[in-house]
Amino acid sequence: MKNVRPIFVALTTLLILITIQSTTAHAQFGGYTGSSLQLGFDAQSVALGDAVSAGFSKHNPMDSTYLEVQPYYNPALAASNTSNTHFSLSVFQLGLDRHYQSLGARLALPPKAGLFIGLIRAGVRDIDTRSLSGYPLGMVSTSDVQLQSAFGIRLSERVHAGIGFKINRADYHAEMKASTSVGVDIGMLLKLSQHTHWAFVVQDLLAEHTWNSGDLYNQPQSRNRVEAMPLRLKTSVSTYVMDTNLFAEYEIKRFSSEVTTRELFLSDGASVQYVETLETRFTSASFLRVAASRSLHPFFRLHMGWNRYLGDVSSNEWRSGFSLSMPYQPALKVDYGFSTSSDHLKSTHIFTLRYIL
Repeated sequence: MKNVRPIFVALTTLLILITIQSTTAHAQFGGYTGSSLQLGFDAQSVALGDAVSAGFSKHNPMDSTYLEVQPYYNPALAASNTSNTHFSLSVFQLGLDRHYQSLGARLALPPKAGLFIGLIRAGVRDIDTRSLSGYPLGMVSTSDVQLQSAFGIRLSERVHAGIGFKINRADYHAEMKASTSVGVDIGMLLKLSQHTHWAFVVQDLLAEHTWNSGDLYNQPQSRNRVEAMPLRLKTSVSTYVMDTNLFAEYEIKRFSSEVTTRELFLSDGASVQYVETLETRFTSASFLRVAASRSLHPFFRLHMGWNRYLGDVSSNEWRSGFSLSMPYQPALKVDYGFSTSSDHLKSTHIFTLRYIL
């Protein structure tokens, strides 16, 4: 643990400097571009509060329900797979006509690399649309799709690095052109010791969506609006203490938005004119995540997690779940995760099937 302390000091100092030197302001955290694709990837990781960017640091060979963190959280984790091919299929049970599914595959690329391919599909069905007068206009549905890939390489026994690419497609209305964009993830994993891992991840670089509602509102003069996905900076640590895997993670999300301001003034003493100014404003939000996982039986593992938005003292999200291994089919794993928060509408159930070839 002596080698860990300098890392924590340097990391804490770095985060403080980023926060102080940044010109961004902390805003009330709400909806943002791409948020529907950030509910997580599988039941196990969600049950651990999504605090898993550093992976897991130790595995008991007698435990057949071992942890498996997808490179969705850190592309450097793709290099951790040294053999076999891993598949996962997850279904999220959400309220308010929302749906969310994920599919992933991890492949080893000997001697020092690994590849991950993932697909997320999300959206909302049967949204009742109305006119300004309250008359029904029919039902609409939204759709978000993300195709991702991650390549990881073992630079040494202690250092793994990775890069990931995402293709994001958002389709929100039949009379609006769907938006497609590309994002980049960069991650690093450092094995401080046999029991402790540290990771740093930058996600959703260059990712943005472009909208134009001119056809929807019959306004040919309408201009394109660009909405960037928040830049995500994550630092994470995992360790193994008293037969328990422990996780902690801190994340900063940096948002940018276009704001139009109009300044009115009188011209010739009669006519009213205005000057329109377009500027980009930046805000940020911070999150803290803590989790633990422990094997209670060779075929049963329990997970607990906690996720908090630091801008609101009441925004605690508690997570839990378990993993099962089939006694007569050890290659098949079943995971369940549950997530709740102070807003009961956000309660989520996740089911995952994992298979190892």
